[in-house]
Amino acid sequence: MIEINGLTKRYGRVHAVDDVTFAAPPGRVTGLLGLNGSGKTTTLRMLLGLTRPTSGTALINKVQFRELTDPARQVGAVLEQGISHPGQAARAHLMTQALLIGADRARVDLLLEQVGLGDAGQQRSGDYSLGMRQRLAVATALLGDPSVLVLDEPANGLDPEGIAWLRELLRAHADNGGTVLISSHLLAELAQLIDDVVVIAEGTVRYAAPLEQLYGSASTRLRIRGRDPQCLERAFEEAGGRVEECGGTLAVAGLTPQEAGDIAFAVQVPIYELTTESLNLEQIFLSMVHGPASSAAAARDEGNAA
Repeated sequence: MIEINGLTKRYGRVHAVDDVTFAAPPGRVTGLLGLNGSGKTTTLRMLLGLTRPTSGTALINKVQFRELTDPARQVGAVLEQGISHPGQAARAHLMTQALLIGADRARVDLLLEQVGLGDAGQQRSGDYSLGMRQRLAVATALLGDPSVLVLDEPANGLDPEGIAWLRELLRAHADNGGTVLISSHLLAELAQLIDDVVVIAEGTVRYAAPLEQLYGSASTRLRIRGRDPQCLERAFEEAGGRVEECGGTLAVAGLTPQEAGDIAFAVQVPIYELTTESLNLEQIFLSMVHGPASSAAAARDEGNAA
């Protein structure tokens, strides 16, 4: 269980994270969504004790990370890929990590197979591709058989097969009662995995709820093409619709298909296309964060090493 309450981090006058509150319960996958510089990486670093918060708390199983007994056996994390010495073989890296955290060394070969590196375990990690290094990072996170997984952009460098593998692995972990908190910019892939969503922008939480509730709160719109788009646009707006025009095609919100059809019939404009479009996760997310992050927000995660 992850509980973040009023978490705040300031770098001078810049609020990197401001009063962030949300929870990631066991048995579910929670997605943390945010543009670059939104504060999501800073939030994860505070959760893992790598950055000291200005105020607020970040708890894992009711305690702060630094208070955990055998933290590597309770929390598995992927925040960066350069976790192994480039001259060390992947298997040797995992063996070393197992000794350091007191994990069963018999898990090493099992994990290499599980993450798809069984045939590359004796290969130097410095010769690995980006995707292979990411798989090794995930194997390292799983080494202590933790119940909680915290992953920042874990799909970076993975091909479609690797992304599907990662999705299945994290889904199985949650289904077995584990807690998964994951940030990613691959929103289409994330939509296939997560149960709950937390949207963070400019250091504050804009939304935190189950994904299905987010979809339910998003209004659908109509895609309409007709013989006289200008006449249709005026008629729809007079009826209370919100209309955007692009190349003769109208995107209409606030009207049902039946209402739009009746309006077009009343103004005697033939309709060539009338389609209901549901917003996807990316569209909903962008509408919440209102476009690109501010220049101040873009500098926030630069202070992570402080």
